[in-house]
Amino acid sequence: MKGKDEGDKLITMHHSFPDGTEVTFNCIASIMGEKTTWRIICEDGSWVGRSLNCEGDDLLDSVAVHLRNSTCMFRNTEPNVVSFYNDQQITEEVVEFPAGSILVSRCVDIGKYAMIGSSRRRCVGGEWDGQKPVCFGLNQENDYASTSSYSSPMASLVLTALKSYQTKLLEKPPTILFRHQLGPIAQSNDGRLIVYPGTILHMECLWIRRFGAPKWVISHNYRKYPEGWTTDPGRDSQLEYRLSIYHASRDDSGVFTCVTPTRHTHAVEIVVKAVHCPMLPPRRGLNLNTMNTKMNTKVLLSCANGNSLIGASEITCLPSGNWSAPIPICESIECADLINLTDAYLRVSILSREVGGRSVFSCTQGYGLRGPHEAICLSSGDWASPLPTCQEVQCDTPGTPDNGYIQGNGPYKAGDVIQFNCNPEFMMEGQPIIACQENGRWSGTVPKCVQACSYPGTTISGRMSAVKFYYKIGETITFTCDEGLGLKGAPMLRCLRNGKWSNAIPTCVPIPTSSPVILAR
Repeated sequence: MKGKDEGDKLITMHHSFPDGTEVTFNCIASIMGEKTTWRIICEDGSWVGRSLNCEGDDLLDSVAVHLRNSTCMFRNTEPNVVSFYNDQQITEEVVEFPAGSILVSRCVDIGKYAMIGSSRRRCVGGEWDGQKPVCFGLNQENDYASTSSYSSPMASLVLTALKSYQTKLLEKPPTILFRHQLGPIAQSNDGRLIVYPGTILHMECLWIRRFGAPKWVISHNYRKYPEGWTTDPGRDSQLEYRLSIYHASRDDSGVFTCVTPTRHTHAVEIVVKAVHCPMLPPRRGLNLNTMNTKMNTKVLLSCANGNSLIGASEITCLPSGNWSAPIPICESIECADLINLTDAYLRVSILSREVGGRSVFSCTQGYGLRGPHEAICLSSGDWASPLPTCQEVQCDTPGTPDNGYIQGNGPYKAGDVIQFNCNPEFMMEGQPIIACQENGRWSGTVPKCVQACSYPGTTISGRMSAVKFYYKIGETITFTCDEGLGLKGAPMLRCLRNGKWSNAIPTCVPIPTSSPVILAR
């Protein structure tokens, strides 16, 4: 059994605990010999304790186990510092990490900021080991923008103030700007500059030229690098002192340090490495805009046939050689049956359940659709809304044609049909049947019944030019007889205005043979 003094020593060893930490002291013996377990909790910066039943007698082991299993809180509040966990940047403000987690940190721009503290920290005993990283700004490029000339009456006063300001700038370590061609560059999670082989890299150390020239110090003697004030169009030859690495190779890796005349320094570690991420495996229905795996490559991903993309739609090849997110998959999406429709008169026919498929709506007879006639299956697996409703539809009585009548009695609902008929000796002009439509209108107009001549009958052993039930006023028909027969009566009949034929139907009769001629001797 360990006493309370030993427990106090253990707490002293771990002098800082996050809020909510619990520490247990096992089997503390009282004056009467009773053994009690004490548990204390860190609440709002103070230890609050209470007694429990004695369940063990190894204080150091119990506290050590607790500390080993304690989580660590990470507060992402330090400006200009970016931190990573398992190669993923932490973007949340507060994150709780399990014991043993390792965070890697660097400045947001390793050329414009310098870091004080540990780049790698581990969660141990509820706390992060090492020193908390802090990034401070260097003599930033925009600081020098204020040194431009002035032509106002106050120019002398302004320049006097600028001299004092410039003096402060000269006491800062120099900013280093990066420019590259022919290949990618990227900042690693731990603050190194990764350069792809063959790349042309320009590093520009910012310093006011009239105060002298800085110099570059390199950690190796692989080759001599050209350096000097930049002369490129659009660049500032009074501010940017450049070192160039042409067609970088593996042996160019090293630490490049810019040293100002005031002996302030800023260094960048360069690693020349052909970083490639793993080849993207083919997945059914997954479309990629590129198969390139080189560092900094961005791959856009989408699914064919309207399927749903499960995962990131864009991934980037990181300087670690890992993709920025897991490779997504395409999930086949189908829309379910449209069941439990609230409208009892609504009917649905599903043509296809796949994304982009359609379902077609209709109503029972007497009802018409109000709303879309179809719905599309969306990539979410839902049918497009809103769904239509069915409303009762009636058509007005269309009217009865003169000299005719209607078959079918009202009221007329959507889907009902009526048939028109004409009285004897009259013929119909127009549609004999019309239907009541969903919009409450008839499919056609009321036909007309006009006076006409009825079928006159046929001629025995003869033919008629046109056989119909009714003939229009002024229409004519002609008759012919079979071979060997002659026509008796008018060969043509005309339908007169009174609905009568101009003549009786002719008949076909045998043609009489001539008497034999007797020749005289």
